[in-house]
Amino acid sequence: MIAIFYTGDVRHNQVFAQQNHQTLFDRIKQLIEYKIYNFTRKAPGRGRCPYDPPAEQADPDNAYRRGQGGAVQVWDFLRGVERTDEPYVMRLRTDLWFTPSSIDAICYEIEELLAGRSDIAYFGSDWINENAGVINRRLEINLDSDTSIQDFVVLAKRSKLKPNDEVIEDINQENNNKRRSGNKIFRYIVPTEIKDKTQTQQALVFRTLCQLWLVRQDYTFHPTDNEVCKDYIQSYILDGKRKISKKSLIDPHPMQHAVNWWRGQQGWASKQIEIGNWCAWQSQ
Repeated sequence: MIAIFYTGDVRHNQVFAQQNHQTLFDRIKQLIEYKIYNFTRKAPGRGRCPYDPPAEQADPDNAYRRGQGGAVQVWDFLRGVERTDEPYVMRLRTDLWFTPSSIDAICYEIEELLAGRSDIAYFGSDWINENAGVINRRLEINLDSDTSIQDFVVLAKRSKLKPNDEVIEDINQENNNKRRSGNKIFRYIVPTEIKDKTQTQQALVFRTLCQLWLVRQDYTFHPTDNEVCKDYIQSYILDGKRKISKKSLIDPHPMQHAVNWWRGQQGWASKQIEIGNWCAWQSQ
């Protein structure tokens, strides 16, 4: 049996999200029985997270990005593990959007987990490093060389997770700036052994780059995978509050490869991201 639990904030239209997520759950049921838990930030019984932004913070999303959001995510994951007892666990966000190929990738890893050929797995997408649109790139993780991982979905065999108190100890040893990123902090759930000052990894760990998007709009219609992907890319160019970052002024723009990949899916030619006309790439 696998415990599937949601953590973090509840974001965007949950009717459409639940319909989309059910396509994943239907496939998982063909492999293993599951139970779903709601451990989101405002759900009862969460407890007090020591890494949460101050209660008076006016913009919690901004505080998570600039505060200790990665530590919060991992703390919520640990609480989810504490509050379940199934031999396998899977942590999800409420704003995930699963494509058919990403469901294939996740179900493959579940099969590997059940067969004992994997212990912990991370899933997500990567829009830079020429990874835009990658369907299924499975990479083994070595903690000595991999400084960050994907963290949209985290899948694990319970017995292969590092004890919670040791994970918290590792997090507390990091400076606040490094606690910002779940990509960095989620590495600490992997068990290690230190002998003669040498660290040895005690689990088989993989990360999979796949077509797994984040929902960035409160849709009033059921969106297509293509629509969700377009809005997801746009969120890294100009966010929902019409803000840009310093990265937006880099030439070429860090998301240029992603934009050209998306346009290629429409059968369109490449197009430069225009400063000040940030959405022009969405049209032919």
